[in-house]
Amino acid sequence: MKTLLLCVYNSNQNMDTLIQIAQIIFILSILVVLHEFGHFIPAKLFKVKVEKFYLFMDAGFSLFKKKIKDTEWGIGWLPIGGYVKLAGMIDESMDTEQLKQEPQPWEFRSKPAWQRLIIMLGGITVNIILAWFIYTVMYSTVGQKFIATKKIQENGLSFSKVGMNAGFKNGDKIISVDGQLQPKFNWLVVDVLLSDEIVIDRNGEEVKLKLNDDQIKQILGTEGKGFIKTRTDLNKVYVDSIIAKNAVGLQRRDVLVGINNSKLNFYDQLNDSLKKNINKEVNLIVLRKGQEVKVPLKVSEKFSGGMDSIAGIDVLVKFENHFIEDVASDHNQGILQDNDKIVGVKGQKLEYYNDFTDYLGSHKGQKVALDIVRNNQPMTVEAQVDKKGKLGVYFNDKLINNEYVTTNHLSFTESVSAAVKESWMMFVYNIKQFKLILKPKTQAYKQVKSPIGITRNLPTHWDWEFVWNFTAMFSIGLAFMNLLPIPGLDGGHALFTIAEMVTGRTLSEKTMGYIQTGGMIFLLSLMALTFGKDIYEIIIDNFFKKV
Repeated sequence: MKTLLLCVYNSNQNMDTLIQIAQIIFILSILVVLHEFGHFIPAKLFKVKVEKFYLFMDAGFSLFKKKIKDTEWGIGWLPIGGYVKLAGMIDESMDTEQLKQEPQPWEFRSKPAWQRLIIMLGGITVNIILAWFIYTVMYSTVGQKFIATKKIQENGLSFSKVGMNAGFKNGDKIISVDGQLQPKFNWLVVDVLLSDEIVIDRNGEEVKLKLNDDQIKQILGTEGKGFIKTRTDLNKVYVDSIIAKNAVGLQRRDVLVGINNSKLNFYDQLNDSLKKNINKEVNLIVLRKGQEVKVPLKVSEKFSGGMDSIAGIDVLVKFENHFIEDVASDHNQGILQDNDKIVGVKGQKLEYYNDFTDYLGSHKGQKVALDIVRNNQPMTVEAQVDKKGKLGVYFNDKLINNEYVTTNHLSFTESVSAAVKESWMMFVYNIKQFKLILKPKTQAYKQVKSPIGITRNLPTHWDWEFVWNFTAMFSIGLAFMNLLPIPGLDGGHALFTIAEMVTGRTLSEKTMGYIQTGGMIFLLSLMALTFGKDIYEIIIDNFFKKV
């Protein structure tokens, strides 16, 4: 029985990478060990001899192995899965010598079909139970958290260029996708990509859209899920850098207000106005040191017309909502602590986060006096700023995280029910995404990632809440994948056993060997492609892309 894992540079960078690697190894270890115990336990209950139990694959050699009674326990060097080897079963080891002998009572092949089916489905069952358990604990402790669709689209939504090419317009509100509205925004975006019909509210008018395969391909090949965003209040957007040579009138820290004689509410409205004025002279209205200033600007045809083609922009974030989530640098260990809240420098309060980063940038390599609140007690500490103007800490911004987040505080009983519903929803989304992968025109198959690709997308600091939620989600994905009726996976073995139970007939061991070989060739080829793709992307990103 095998678990197959395939899912739908300075010192700081090295540390970030190590943290990502540590997270994926931790998550995979839990999932693989528990999945394989799902096979091991019923096998022992039905008195089947388990010859090997391995975390990760031991192709050629193992990092560790020890034989206890009849079972060799070990850790392989290749972290792409794990396996248990059962006596008398044709599996990924392709060991057919044992099958040439007369069946023995302790062998897998000697057991009734219903027992063999339970053993084969044991790993999948454990994966589902694990997800239920994790979600139950999370919901009953920190609460059920999600980005609320209702909140995030109160003022409408903003769409990228590919989203607008697909028929969306800035300010649209999604009413339903295939007849219903997903309350969790992250999954609403997936619903849109998998939909047959999207109903939107456009300035009070109901409009229906349907994405074709080419449009889905463009979305997945560019922004992916990021093609839909919340609208950003324009009065929070400021100029962080100047890109266009003809934007000489703009200055850093100018806050955007509007264009020509129109004051606007949202950043996407400004972008839309600029796009309508290609090759024209416009006046940007900005707020500079408390005064409104008009900045003349010609929108060149060389630019896309968006504000980000003219100037680098950022969003004002209240600094009072920031607290330290993790101290990553050695030079500030013990000086700054997790959950410290920085409220000012040298007795001076800071209003916005960019004020703080500007201050650090002007004190590179120096020690600075930070006013902090620790355990509700105000104090001042002397922290070291590195040569790049960084403290070496990760901030958690409560305002950004909580503005659109809904937290349902559930009792244990309510959590159990909600966990079952969440696990089922995750399973359904795996089915939907698999259907999308099977549509070649969308090129969704290019989004399939190996553990290498998954690792690159993990956070660069350790967040237990994220780790456990990701483990639960990944566990359902692993259950779904192993349920696929592909020879070499649990679902393939189960399919032949069910067929045997229905027809009363079994395939010959020679035929089973051929089928198993074909399935393994298919799976290994698929793994080689996904690993190769992810390694290729790393090489391109690190050695060939210009910064």
